[in-house]
Amino acid sequence: MATDRTLPLASSPPLARRTVLVRGMGVVLVAAALFGMMAVLVGVACRALPATQVAFVRFAGSLLVLLAVTRGRGLRPTPGKVFHILLRGLLGAGSIVLYYHAIRAAGAGFATLLFSVYPVWVALFAATLGGERLDARLVVSLALGVVGVGVVLGPGVELGGATLSGGLAAVAAAVFAGGAVTSARQLRLSETSVLVTTHFMGVGAVVTAPAILRGLPPISPVVCLVLAGVVLTSLGGQLLLHEGLGFVSATEGSLAAATSVAVATGLQAVWLGEQIGRASLLGAGLLFPSSTVRSARPTSRRSAW
Repeated sequence: MATDRTLPLASSPPLARRTVLVRGMGVVLVAAALFGMMAVLVGVACRALPATQVAFVRFAGSLLVLLAVTRGRGLRPTPGKVFHILLRGLLGAGSIVLYYHAIRAAGAGFATLLFSVYPVWVALFAATLGGERLDARLVVSLALGVVGVGVVLGPGVELGGATLSGGLAAVAAAVFAGGAVTSARQLRLSETSVLVTTHFMGVGAVVTAPAILRGLPPISPVVCLVLAGVVLTSLGGQLLLHEGLGFVSATEGSLAAATSVAVATGLQAVWLGEQIGRASLLGAGLLFPSSTVRSARPTSRRSAW
């Protein structure tokens, strides 16, 4: 049930709904660009730190920024939503840790390409648990995303050792992300994007805190700057994604967010000087039509959550 914190799409007139979709999808596309930058920065940071420690810095740093800005105000969830907040945090934390491991093992571009299949899992969870329906346009866009990943994994791709480990981690991260985005969309029906993001970062910080117990290696000033970039890009991307999910469905939002693969692939080539194969370019390009998806009519089925 929609509240004053979200705009009810089903009851909006066509013009108002188009405005909402543009605002929602536009915000998520900006989030995707930030997530793409984050992926490359994580790849650099993971050269000096384990993936779990980078994840902890991301969560803890973002949490501190949010608490400093909000001063702890407006962070009390609606009664009965604590379980959903914990679930979103646990699923998201699991996805991030696996995704960062994938980036460290297989590189930002390749890991992000495999991770970008998560809208399929979002669609599955949103349809079965979140009360969303899939129309033909969404199905076509999901298929394009899967084809894009298939192109990248086509003949000639060598999967072995660290690349295989990273690829499997990226696929597992996509499953967790599917549940995380679906739960975030449900939370946005009653909670603000700041509240959802703050609690997500808090749960993530607790989950990844044990990684610090093993001790930190020496960190150079350059690595500190990279970690600061990870915190800021991930925080900005997460806030915008949660904001956008208040205006579009979980599947639509995830399809737009998956375009981060193009940013990650391009920046990996520009910043790190890594070559991009034709398959990777084509695979990333197939994800862009997904960002133009508009469902014909939103659904108002009761959520199973």
